[in-house]
Amino acid sequence: MPSVGIARSLHSYHHFTFWRAFFEALGWEVMLSGRTDRQTVEQGVKLAPAELCLPVKVFLGQVARLLEQAEYVFVPRLVCRQLRGDFYFGCPKAIALPDLVRAIFPQQKGRILELVIDQQTQRDEDGFVRCAKALGMDRQRAHRAFQQAKMAEAGKLRGQGASPADCFPPERLSLMREADRGKIGVIGHPYLVYDEHISLGLLRMIAELEAVPVIPEVGEEELIQEAGRGRALNWYYELELIAGARKIVRDEQVDGVLLVSSFACGTAPVVNELIRREVAVRAGLPMLTLLFDEHSGETGLRTRLEAFGELIKARR
Repeated sequence: MPSVGIARSLHSYHHFTFWRAFFEALGWEVMLSGRTDRQTVEQGVKLAPAELCLPVKVFLGQVARLLEQAEYVFVPRLVCRQLRGDFYFGCPKAIALPDLVRAIFPQQKGRILELVIDQQTQRDEDGFVRCAKALGMDRQRAHRAFQQAKMAEAGKLRGQGASPADCFPPERLSLMREADRGKIGVIGHPYLVYDEHISLGLLRMIAELEAVPVIPEVGEEELIQEAGRGRALNWYYELELIAGARKIVRDEQVDGVLLVSSFACGTAPVVNELIRREVAVRAGLPMLTLLFDEHSGETGLRTRLEAFGELIKARR
């Protein structure tokens, strides 16, 4: 069976359920890259320009491995989505991923399978049809595969939903929401929060502090509501972070907020400050920002979390 490789990184944490169902409906085997490890990071660092953030470096390391295993490697270009009549864009670096991959692996250009999602210029289905045609499939078969993928994303196939945690769940943590345990909200892109190597086991460390990590799941209605505030930034996945921060402060009564970000992220300085002012300060909550890169260490992270935990206990 022919195979398509998908990297376990970046926006796969949002869309893997859909992507996998689409290719499997076309009759292709989906080959998912392994979980991030030190070798993945080292390979990505060697391949990537120095100014790229760690998640993109991890993505490149995973692509390099997939090129050794799969016939094609799937590289999406998530340009723009529409909400409330306005357009919201993807990360600038993620928009350029297909170009970046072709430049780094020039001998493998023919094996890079590009998907373009740009609701300014086309329907999502059109992008998937073009992707299927690159694999030799006709429009009718691509249409059927697209419909099956929509059902899978809605949780109607295989019992799976479309949340990031459903796509690549971390190792289960034995956490009870006991009354005497503090709750710490964790805001960050799923490819940071749920990747245990990139985040250095952040969720487990929070549990070891006798606190419960609360990670928001943001739906389409909440994104639309956030977009309707009129002051939202026009970055789609950053809009999700802001909506998630508001949600956990409003619904979960957290004792503090951890904002997880990556060094060299182009949108983070603006979005992180907006979350601090609009959410944490207004709610009177302590907030700690954690920046991860390939040089981050577990000891330093643990020290900062312990101090943050003590602050929360003192406030309670």
